[in-house]
Amino acid sequence: MKNLFNYITIILLSITSLSFNAQSQSAAVLSVYTQSAKISPEMAESVLRVEMTKTEQFNVIDKLDMIEILEENEIDVTNCYGKKCLLKVGKSAGVDKVITGSIENLGKKIVVTVKILDVESESYDKVAIEEFINLDSEIQSMVKIVVNKALGIENSQEILNTLVYFNQPPLTPKTYLKNNGPRMGLSYVIGNTAKILSATKADGGLGINSPVVMSQIGYQFEGSYLSAGDFQALLEGLIFITGVEKGLFSPSIALLNGFRSSKNGWEFGFGPTFRVSSTAEGYYKVDANGEYDVIDDWNYRADGNWQGTTPVFEYRTDFSGYSNPRIKTGWVWALGKTFHSGYLNIPVNLFYSSGSEGGYLGLSMGFNIAKKD
Repeated sequence: MKNLFNYITIILLSITSLSFNAQSQSAAVLSVYTQSAKISPEMAESVLRVEMTKTEQFNVIDKLDMIEILEENEIDVTNCYGKKCLLKVGKSAGVDKVITGSIENLGKKIVVTVKILDVESESYDKVAIEEFINLDSEIQSMVKIVVNKALGIENSQEILNTLVYFNQPPLTPKTYLKNNGPRMGLSYVIGNTAKILSATKADGGLGINSPVVMSQIGYQFEGSYLSAGDFQALLEGLIFITGVEKGLFSPSIALLNGFRSSKNGWEFGFGPTFRVSSTAEGYYKVDANGEYDVIDDWNYRADGNWQGTTPVFEYRTDFSGYSNPRIKTGWVWALGKTFHSGYLNIPVNLFYSSGSEGGYLGLSMGFNIAKKD
């Protein structure tokens, strides 16, 4: 039992000694290189110094003390990024390690590097690098992740999933951009539909001032049936309600075949649309102005014949109290681009919906959170 106790004591003393030696090593943080990132080299150096100090694995020299050392030794660290210069500073400061790094903005990602230079051996004994999504507001968290990686400290998986830029696996090089989400926009009504909407209520219209512009609000569903590299073929479903602010309730559904580039966000789509419209049925004639007019009862004589020219029986769009809802079909062409802000997608689309009595030319936009399958 005594031998076992002595053995455990020796192990504990060894661990304590190793821990003390690790923490007793001194370090100087110096010259963090930045490129296209929204952080200055001085600020990046301060962030690295703070995160390295928080690990409690080195006695990190304070910034003001470091300035005094550099002034006393007349060392200019304006472009001190190479090993030779870093070693000169480390030996002048009398530290065991010199810690440096870089923060580079490379388009869609930010690359952070942390290097620990051993002054005695004059070689880098620890180098860590990580790629992150392009979020400049999270640079300090990125530096913390890379510092932990260099020192063998476990990072939170939740933070890694949020910030780390994961490359596509080489065996499944497919990129998916999903734009399911709400849509809102404006549509400019053209053709006979616009004439009816701008007509007086006595003539079956709503009396809307020209040009007829109405709001649209709805939701888009989509699914990818083909994906290769940065190309996607999509089946899109859009549900819209038009003209709520004009006192209308005009729902429509569009089914589009779409094509999108996940690399630059451009997309193109086309397909049928089905709209519920108020439609009146009856006999119509052409009036003196060349416009259709509803035939009143007095035009029909008791003997069963029409007064004047025999009118044509038709179904026509009408918003009077005598109209009934009917399904009308049309065709939609759409062109758009998806803009990105971190995980947020902002799709913007220009569309034209044509029908037998006119059409809608409009602009819609939406938002959703980016997803990769």
